[in-house]
Amino acid sequence: TAAFADPPASLIEAAKKEGRIVVDGPPNNAVRKALTQGFEKRYGIKLAYISSGRSKSGTRVRAERSAGKYLLDIFISGADTPIQVFKKSGWLTPVHTALVDPDVTNGQNWTDGHLWNLDPDKTILRMLRSVNPELVVNTKAVKVDEIQKWTDLLKPKYKGKLAAKDPAVGGAGASLTAYFYHNFGADFVRKLYKVQKPTLTRNSRQIAKWVALGKYPIAVGANITETRKFKEKGFPVEVVFPKDAPKIVSGGYGALCLMNHAPHPNAAKLFVNWLASKEGQTLFSKALIFLSLRTDVPRDWAPSFIRPKDGEKYMDTYEYQWIIKKRAAGAKKVRALLGL
Repeated sequence: TAAFADPPASLIEAAKKEGRIVVDGPPNNAVRKALTQGFEKRYGIKLAYISSGRSKSGTRVRAERSAGKYLLDIFISGADTPIQVFKKSGWLTPVHTALVDPDVTNGQNWTDGHLWNLDPDKTILRMLRSVNPELVVNTKAVKVDEIQKWTDLLKPKYKGKLAAKDPAVGGAGASLTAYFYHNFGADFVRKLYKVQKPTLTRNSRQIAKWVALGKYPIAVGANITETRKFKEKGFPVEVVFPKDAPKIVSGGYGALCLMNHAPHPNAAKLFVNWLASKEGQTLFSKALIFLSLRTDVPRDWAPSFIRPKDGEKYMDTYEYQWIIKKRAAGAKKVRALLGL
């Protein structure tokens, strides 16, 4: 289309000769469909999409590389695994070295006038930024204004009525408990996860389903993508933003990694340019229900509460120092505190 500026023709030709690319991406069918169909439609290159889950992806790639096998071209995930596993293991080629499309490299197309990187070395590209609601209620059981503060969740009447993201899980689960530890201290974490006896899950759809059906009227760490699916079907679910701590801004599954020793190096290079383009970001962000950091990507589909507002205070859980220092230290203390 006229709004799309292609990378060099020589790269496109070389990528088409390879004819295939392997992407490990978010466990989300809408994203799988958007990326596989979008990339193939644009370039006629088959995209093989796998989704092992963050920790499992690291374990799988480590085993493959130990056996001398290089099977993965692209890894798209949350912030933790790309930094703590893929980058530390030396598996990545800096994404910025592959960005050759003027549509992508033009800082005017991005928030604050520049491309966003997850790390100071510009190894990992950050594509998304949204306000991430971590508390969802079933409005037939709990009024939206009933919970004004996170500490309200410690009230005796909520004991046994909470569903929560398993704090033993890395990534988003660890980030949320580190957020609680950082803002409220050890006693709050202990009471929330021990005294209140929440039912824990590692399944994003399950926690959204539980609160939608009212099995547990309050969900801590509910996935907004899955929650929106139930809301659109008419279930009485609403997000809540407690006022005793900053709202969380996250990059979701917005970390883009380019593997070194990629089996399809030209297709991989072409893919990172396409995914960071207006076309790629339009498809990707809408599928995930997360806002792109590109300024020219439509947002008309987005619920207002995920849009960061000027003048409001947020905690950005994609900030590099938070990930490698505060988050890691907080998560470690939480695991010890909860006996995980």
